[in-house]
Amino acid sequence: MPVNLMCCLDNNCRSMLFTLLQLSSYYENRCRAENKEWDGWFFRSNADLQAQSRLSENLVRATISTLFREGVVDVRLDSKSKNQSPNRFKVNETAMLQWEKYSIEDCIKNPDYAIITDQYRATGWKPSYIYKSATTNPKSPRPLPQSEDNIENADNKENIDNILSAGAHERISTRPREFHSPAMAKYKQKEDALMARISKVTSWQDWMMLCSEVDCLIATAPSEEVKENTFRRCDAVGKPKIRYFEKKYAAEPDNPIGQKFFKWLAMCRGQQKNQ
Repeated sequence: MPVNLMCCLDNNCRSMLFTLLQLSSYYENRCRAENKEWDGWFFRSNADLQAQSRLSENLVRATISTLFREGVVDVRLDSKSKNQSPNRFKVNETAMLQWEKYSIEDCIKNPDYAIITDQYRATGWKPSYIYKSATTNPKSPRPLPQSEDNIENADNKENIDNILSAGAHERISTRPREFHSPAMAKYKQKEDALMARISKVTSWQDWMMLCSEVDCLIATAPSEEVKENTFRRCDAVGKPKIRYFEKKYAAEPDNPIGQKFFKWLAMCRGQQKNQ
């Protein structure tokens, strides 16, 4: 889950991006299960997106227009639609990672970082994807203002790569020397892979197995600070998944996996109250 980017989005765009991320993960998993090649593109009608995001028809178009303009989502138009509605989508993970190089505090508080839904009620408004070709290369996000925390070593490509692979709460350029060691690079590679898998998981049982892998990884952390960073990153990725599982299994009351999930969740919340 792109935590920093989610913090920049308003509620409507956040709802749409969350919907598209879940759909992308679902179709990717289905392709893998059927041994089909996954190119990132999936089909969804405007009506489907309305139902899943709980946004109006106009807000569906406006939020997709906003995300397309920011380079986060690529679209292909429905040639048969009079309204030129998009019906094929591809989430641009590379573009989403660009926000990870900024401070999460800036993403939450700085108004210059805010991404606001297009004002579709304005006279003459048309979605951005009508004017741009969805067959071009993925677009780069708009240049964002630099705070003092973010401009350090900004021209250093190696440093930028490190930042992009870091968690939402990390700024590698300000970390101690151990954060740049070969052992740390190997640790971060494993951590990034685990976080990516957790963000895409759709089964609670699979999520629990991945959490066990995180515990094993943390046991190899080179320092207590590294452990804490991994805990915070896992928490940032894991909380939205818990809400996802609550919603998913609430709609499946007879699902035995869902029943186990709610028992586990009640136990965890009980332990938190007792602490």
